[in-house]
Amino acid sequence: MLAVPAGNFPETRWSLILRLRKGGTEGAAERALGELCEIYWQPLYTFLRRSGQDAEAARDLVQGFLAQLLRNDGFHRAAPDKGRFRSFLLTGLRNYLVSQSRRELAFKRGGEFELLSLDFSPLEETYQLHANSSETPEATFDRQWAETVLTRALNRLAEEQERRNRGEQFTALRPHLTELAGQRLEPVATQLGMTPNAVAVAVHRLRQRLRDLVVDELSQTVGTHADLDDELNYFMQVWSR
Repeated sequence: MLAVPAGNFPETRWSLILRLRKGGTEGAAERALGELCEIYWQPLYTFLRRSGQDAEAARDLVQGFLAQLLRNDGFHRAAPDKGRFRSFLLTGLRNYLVSQSRRELAFKRGGEFELLSLDFSPLEETYQLHANSSETPEATFDRQWAETVLTRALNRLAEEQERRNRGEQFTALRPHLTELAGQRLEPVATQLGMTPNAVAVAVHRLRQRLRDLVVDELSQTVGTHADLDDELNYFMQVWSR
């Protein structure tokens, strides 16, 4: 069970944006917003594809929406009652769809503003993994959001283990970190030259650290400790579906 650590809520990317929405060092808030937009590119794209947009239109719509958000200091429209960044973005995207035409988006795509240096090729590949599901666009957005959070946490954990010269061990154990309890550890123990008990202990410790990193990733997209509690519970709901 994931748990939010006690103590003062740290200043994260989204809480920084909220704090600066009425003024301050805009450059810092814009950088934070840019990082958050990069995290949410795939979920937004997936939402649009599931809503019926083709691949090119979905790419243009997300690019245009995020470009407008950054160029027009969109973080100034943030408010404490919009404390979850995913809700803020999804509401903003829906409003953007109402106000934009495909012709305008195509112009922006080729105009003077370039949003982020992103590799667009994996977007459609990732979407196609679940393209035949019966999920609603909102459910698809939430699932992709949860997968993105977990993937980022796993990648951070991999980097930590690599710095500790445990990269090979982590690669072998990584598939066991998100599987249900009770999977056989004997094959990986033999592979690593460890006892099954030692492997079980290593997996337990890595899972604990992974939980901490998931909480940290989620904290970047909320404004308060109470929001983090709610977001964590929602993440668990989405992931268990």
